This record gives sequence, C-alpha cells and structure tokens, in this order.
Amino acid sequence: MVRSGYRNSDGSQLYSDLSGRGNLASNFLLQGIKSKCGSEIVAVFGTSENAILDKFIEEKRLKWIPYNQFKNIEYIDKGGFGIIYKAFWLKSNGEKEVALKCLNNLNENNLNENLDKFLNEWDCHEKCLSSIRIIDLHGFTKNPDTLNYMVVMDYANKGNLRGNLTKIIENNWNQRLFMLYKIITGLRKIHEQNLIHCDFHDGNILNHENEEDEDDKNQVFISDLGLCKAANFLKEYDIYGVIPFIAPEVLRGKPYTPASDIYSFSMIMWEFTSGVPPFNDRAHDFQLSVSICKGERPEIIENTPQCYVDLMKKCWDENPLERLSAKEQHYGIYKCTNWKY
Repeated sequence: MVRSGYRNSDGSQLYSDLSGRGNLASNFLLQGIKSKCGSEIVAVFGTSENAILDKFIEEKRLKWIPYNQFKNIEYIDKGGFGIIYKAFWLKSNGEKEVALKCLNNLNENNLNENLDKFLNEWDCHEKCLSSIRIIDLHGFTKNPDTLNYMVVMDYANKGNLRGNLTKIIENNWNQRLFMLYKIITGLRKIHEQNLIHCDFHDGNILNHENEEDEDDKNQVFISDLGLCKAANFLKEYDIYGVIPFIAPEVLRGKPYTPASDIYSFSMIMWEFTSGVPPFNDRAHDFQLSVSICKGERPEIIENTPQCYVDLMKKCWDENPLERLSAKEQHYGIYKCTNWKY
C-alpha cells in the first residue's frame, strides 16, 4: 500500500457493469462518450432510475469495477454498517490486495436511505484526498449473487488499532506519539474540510505494514467516513458509535461537533497508555453513559509523561469549548515528542 499525498492513477478500468438484468446496475445506459487510454475505458453513465445515484454519478463519475475482477474473496469482519471482505483485484498491471466493504441492507426496499450513507463515504473521502492518513477508496462493485453494492478500498494488513494495542504499548513513548501524530494529522484534515467524523474510535483506525516505504513502514489510516457530517449539519438526539468514545454532550443529545471527535481522540490517547480499550471492564450501557456525563474518565495510568496527561485531559474536558482543536492537538503532540522520558 504505497501512498502519496494525492490519489494515485492506478490503471484500473472505469466502466459500468451492464451484464445483469433486473438490478440497479443494469439500468445504467452507457452513453457514446468513451476514450481509451491503454487498458482503461472511461465512460459517462446515463440514468439509473434513482435520483440520488443519478446525481452522484453525474457529479463524481463513479469508477465501476466488475465483480469478476476480484478473486480469493475472504470474510474479515462485520461492523454496525456492513461486512468487510478482502480480495485480490486483477488489474492490467498485476494483482492488488484490497478490502470490499458491503453496506448492510442495500436493497430496493430501503435503497434511498442506505444509498445516501453508502455514497456519503465516497463524497467525504474526496474532500480529504490530500491526506495520506485517510484510507484510499478505489471505486464500487456489486456482488452478482447477493446484488449488494460494495466500496473497494485499500486493505490494511495489520487490522485495526484495537487489535494492535498490546503491541503498541511495547513501543517507547516517542514511537507511540509518532503514531498518534499520524492519527491526528488525518483528523485535522477532516476538520479542515468542515467535516466531523462522528464515529471516531479504535475500530475505525487501520494499521498497515509497508516494508517498501523506508520513511513510513508502520502506516496508519482513518477509515469509515460513511457517517461524516458537515460541521454546519447539526442534528440533536442522533447518537451512534461506541459508548466509551462518545463525548458526554452527545450522550446528552447535543449534536456532534469537531470537539466530539477530539473527545474520542482522547480515549485513543488513553489506550496508548493502557493497552486496553477505555472502560473495558464495564458494560456499554445506560449506566456507563450516565457516569461519563457525570465526569467519569478512565484512570490515569502510572508513569504516563505529564505533558501527555495534560494533552489528554484537555481533550476529554467536560466542556467541549475548552477542548483543544485538532490543529492545537497536532502541534501539542509534536511538542511532546521533544520531551525526554
């Protein structure tokens, strides 16, 4: 997974799968505007008989990857919004290991509702193209057996952050801070684009080992931008996520804000001191939510550097207006790396 600051031209094919009948993809009418560049075919899509998808196709020019270009498809994990598989993408210039993200219940009965969430991830990702800390998306495909639509994205070979916590705390403090610096770099980019992640936790941060990159062998990427919202899109009592990572004001029914993401980041900071998820020994229930709203936070781990503790506490402050911004936290972590431990 070699990354640059911008989306790479990967030589993949850009065209619509018109082979099926009786499904959404078969309604795409390939118009007569095509240009050939080596093995690539670039196409402009016609109507899909779905207003949301039509508009998105027109504005974004979707990359459609036929499902038969994937082999060795394996189940990886299931989350709240879908199932993740890994596969090898058979490209003209060789095979590429990718992840396929299938959104739950994307069918004709609730197409408009779920399709909006499905396409939102692509839309938010496009706004963050210049960050190498956001997982790269390549396009869409459709399983011809289930008729489920999938996002094709980079595969992170070391899994998510939660699965790597025990290894992370074996690192020295500067190594841990460097990893946190990568994470806050990605979150800062999201906030600079006037977006809020809204579901920021250790399961949505991916780790990838890349021996080919001397400067960044242990890579970190933020994923699951499907719940991202514009910062001016404020909606109360719309709560989702993992309770220990949800800011107290959100638990009380207030809208998500960039400060809510920063609270979530403070929980990740705490994980880097403990090696376990916050409130790992507690049920994630109403009582825990009440305790968080009353000010309960994870216990500070002994021998945590004071500069680190200070940053972490500022990020989990009860008052969202007192929390650091992503930009301030970005600089704070950078300064903290100059301390001697």
